Amino acid sequence: MNNKQIKILKKSYKKEDNAKVKERILMLIYTFQGESSRKVGDRIQCDQKLVLYWKKRYENEGIDGLKTRQKSGKPRSISRRQEIDLRKIIAKENSEKPWTTKRVHTLIFEKTNVSYSQRQITRILNRWNFGLSVGRPIYWHRASEKEIVNFGKKNLLL
Repeated sequence: MNNKQIKILKKSYKKEDNAKVKERILMLIYTFQGESSRKVGDRIQCDQKLVLYWKKRYENEGIDGLKTRQKSGKPRSISRRQEIDLRKIIAKENSEKPWTTKRVHTLIFEKTNVSYSQRQITRILNRWNFGLSVGRPIYWHRASEKEIVNFGKKNLLL
């Protein structure tokens, strides 16, 4: 029975275009040839538990079980390619005007027609490893050095 499964897996390996699925098929071929899951994991440079996981999924669902399932959650509003382009624009431009969240918001809206909140733009900039370019404003009502020195209690006994 293992020889039949190995032949089926080799045929599907040749037909498959997805590299991840090909790697999973290789895991199965090695395990059906009699190698331990630990040895297969070392050969493919992954954890032994992962080899066992894909073997179990193959046994339950067949070849279709080796394909990556669709992830849950809200899909991205901006594609990865658009993110890379925007990141290049922000990294390349050295103007006197620093990049603020409002400025990044308008850039994203102009290029992709997607509107994010200011908090989400801060998260995006952090994910792209950009810090805030503009610090907090300096408090202009600050006391002078002379006022700071003279500030305090006059009577030390109280």
